[in-house]
Amino acid sequence: MSTARIPTRQRRWPAFVIGGVVVLAVLFTVMSTFYIDLLWYREIDQSGVFWTELRTKVALGAVFGLLFFGLLYANLLFTRRLAPPPLRFLTPEQEAIERVRLAFEPILGWALPVAAAVLALLVGIGVSRQWQVFLLWRNSSGIEFGNPEQLFDRDPAFYIFSLPWLKFLQGWLFSAFVGVTFLTAIAHFFWGGIRPQARTWAERVAPATRAHLSVLLGLIMLIKAWGYYLGRFDLLSSPRGVVQGASYTDVNAQLPALNFLIIAAVICAVLFFANIWRQRWALPIIAVIVLGAVSVLLGTAYPAFVQRFRVTPQEFQREQPYIVQNIEGTQRAFDIVPEEIESPPEEGYEPVVTGEDLEANQATKDNIRLWRPSILAQNFLSTQRIRNYYEFRDVDVGRYVLDGTPRVLMVSGREVTQSETTTWQNEHLVFTHGYGAVAAKVNTANSEGAPVLELADIPVRNIGGPELDQPRIYFGEGGPGDTAFVITGSGTAELDYEGAPPGYRYDGTGGIEIGNSLQRALFAWRFRDVNLLISGQIVEDSRIMIYRSLGARVPKPVPFLTFDDDPYLAVVDGRLNWIWDAYTTTNEYPYSESVNLAEATGGQLNPQLVNYMRNSVKVVVDAYDGTMTYYADLEEPIVQVWHRVYPGLFTDIDAASDSMREHFRYPENLFQAQATRFTTYHVSDPSVFYQNQDQWEIAPDPTRGDVTIAGTTTTSSLETAPRLRPYYLLMKAPGETEESFQLVLPFVPKGRQNMVAWLAAGSDPETYGRLLSLDLPSDENVPGPGIVFSRVNQDPQFSAERTLLSQSGSTVLFGDLLVIPIEKSFLYVQPAYVRADQPAAVPELKFIVVVNGDTVALGDNLDEALDIAVADVEPGGEGPGGGGGGGGGETDQTVAELLAEAAQHFEAADRALRAGDLATYQREIESAQDLVAQAIELSGAAPAEEGTAASPSASPTP
Repeated sequence: MSTARIPTRQRRWPAFVIGGVVVLAVLFTVMSTFYIDLLWYREIDQSGVFWTELRTKVALGAVFGLLFFGLLYANLLFTRRLAPPPLRFLTPEQEAIERVRLAFEPILGWALPVAAAVLALLVGIGVSRQWQVFLLWRNSSGIEFGNPEQLFDRDPAFYIFSLPWLKFLQGWLFSAFVGVTFLTAIAHFFWGGIRPQARTWAERVAPATRAHLSVLLGLIMLIKAWGYYLGRFDLLSSPRGVVQGASYTDVNAQLPALNFLIIAAVICAVLFFANIWRQRWALPIIAVIVLGAVSVLLGTAYPAFVQRFRVTPQEFQREQPYIVQNIEGTQRAFDIVPEEIESPPEEGYEPVVTGEDLEANQATKDNIRLWRPSILAQNFLSTQRIRNYYEFRDVDVGRYVLDGTPRVLMVSGREVTQSETTTWQNEHLVFTHGYGAVAAKVNTANSEGAPVLELADIPVRNIGGPELDQPRIYFGEGGPGDTAFVITGSGTAELDYEGAPPGYRYDGTGGIEIGNSLQRALFAWRFRDVNLLISGQIVEDSRIMIYRSLGARVPKPVPFLTFDDDPYLAVVDGRLNWIWDAYTTTNEYPYSESVNLAEATGGQLNPQLVNYMRNSVKVVVDAYDGTMTYYADLEEPIVQVWHRVYPGLFTDIDAASDSMREHFRYPENLFQAQATRFTTYHVSDPSVFYQNQDQWEIAPDPTRGDVTIAGTTTTSSLETAPRLRPYYLLMKAPGETEESFQLVLPFVPKGRQNMVAWLAAGSDPETYGRLLSLDLPSDENVPGPGIVFSRVNQDPQFSAERTLLSQSGSTVLFGDLLVIPIEKSFLYVQPAYVRADQPAAVPELKFIVVVNGDTVALGDNLDEALDIAVADVEPGGEGPGGGGGGGGGETDQTVAELLAEAAQHFEAADRALRAGDLATYQREIESAQDLVAQAIELSGAAPAEEGTAASPSASPTP
């Protein structure tokens, strides 16, 4: 019986079909990514950015891939040529290896280059990721920061632009040569150059093999010597000492050790090269062992010895010059140099604000912000959403000039969301854009506790806000549920808004023409949506909008920038524009102390260590057509380098229109990073700095977290409370005659709650970026936000109101506690909202608390609370206390608060004593005794005799 055979060609056709489909899928995937991104870069007029990045990645991958291929393949060919003749007498193991070699010998002619090419491809792909590092190095010639460091006399530009590339290059060469040497040794073993089973040592490694490996190992030692040389520059960011940067131990122990290791590594390389002729392994191997031992002894043990026995006993004296360099470097890197920060003239401090003071600061009074953005967003969603396919993502604070008067408004764009749509046509062709914006006054509410609106409704109703001629939002902040693309100019009319005239069609320049069938097919494959290919509603001149959210659109051409957490909406010349601050950052600035951006911003930014930060770029995005303008400070060194890389990307910030510049704000996240460093680096005296005599911290925010609705805010809860976020004020700074738009943060001493200083950053065009610092008198006990919030909670009228509302099925929520400078004193304004305990309930502004000195005043509106707070207060004097709340606030209350805070420190001292932490015990005791002394001074009582002051028991309490 014969067996029928299927013809070979018939059996192969399914494989050809499957292979063709796979190739076509890969081709379409590559083309849909490459070509559509190119079209998008053309849409934003930045195709040069696309090609520069692509060319750099391809060139780096190709050069380093070819270099690795040549290095590996040449060594493998050389190894094959050096293969010794087979031994006459083979051991069983050698016979097995010989059989394997003979089996593979016929295919090695093509297998070796293919294997080397695959490894080279992987290496090239890895190196291509270093394109930013390469471009910074390649384009940084002649660009300097100024102020070269003292150890090596190099400008910071070397550490930021050149050193990262040199370190990468050294690391890559070291890894490549180690890998090639390892593979070469295996090849020598395979071809008989290395015979571990040989009877004598001399026979185990053939002379030619020994020479070959000696050359490679010698080159590795030279590359290692270069690594030791570059490692010297890492000392400028060393964390070993009291501060970041080269310390006494680094300069006097680590640096000499590295210099010695450079010489030792070069000697090892020379010995390996000499081994080509000596053909003895003993001397180079001993040298490598000695190098390793010296690396441990000199590179690790000796610096540790110096640190422990020479530095620690007299740390300040040893580290003083390096502390000075760290202070100066950090102040320059974060732009907080004290000589460049303005300080108001010394005018003293007054404990209360008078009625005359308020009248002289009318603009400040009229722009006190009562609405917390998150609370206002809930109100907008409830009253201004209009339809469920609209969404308010955020509420932004901005300054506008209305009828010749500067006003602060809170603005939010009404964006579209497709999360509620149910059909493809509605999702992509109909609901394509949001409509309008809502703007609210910051300082008032209507009789129902809702915000007073200046822009509202659909179509937009302008009650008293800025003119808005183009209200449509095609590009915005975006959110969950938004579609990846929308199409304009299709056969289906877009929904402009409910009740709008029919037939609306987009007439802007945003989006990419959908094009012919092939281009439509690429879009369909990119978004895995066949409807893009088959829908009869899409025509060739239809436009597809992709990357519509700011988070996907703005950073794409500039991945080397760090962006602020909060892009904000502004109405400029009748159009809606998004403004997004971007930062140039590095962690390579010499002698500068790093800050973790996640910690400094309360988790708003991703974890990233930086020790240099500038707000060098402001991106403006037109909400209608998606046009992006990257306004940049072209004097900033990092921007200068990227401007060379991408000549057409950045626009000089001086070219921004006056109307646009009026809406530029000083960015919050930069200010938070600066303030975090300023808490320590406001001090320039190295002795005071080392002894931590003047340590500050950003004031805690008692209205957030677990203490928000607590009856009493204690010191322990404030220690764990989030830090206060900076807030914008239209205020008249001390010593100035006119109000200006400022970003403000108050400071308290570390471990204390009295206010010691505040920092402000100018946001007006004339004063933009100017930092203003006011140190409060050290002999005055100026209450900080925590103390004020505690006083509010203890006020009888406030407590009664809160209890009554809570019993009626409502919850009291607090707004931002604002510390507002008025002349020589401060007002503290605390809004309070009420939310019914019902689903979808909206918080209402119920009452305003104003604290003025010892007075706690409650009012149904801001004017009422302010009138009560300043009633009967005489110029230069103090009010009667009690305020509108009848809530006391006499000197006795202040004394009680000081004693309560002292008790907290005594308790902390007891806990530290039980834990055996004597340093903390001493510090807490000193803080408590200082508070007791202040209370005694305020009460007018005679101070206790020495040795009789209250203190915790010397023995641990149970």
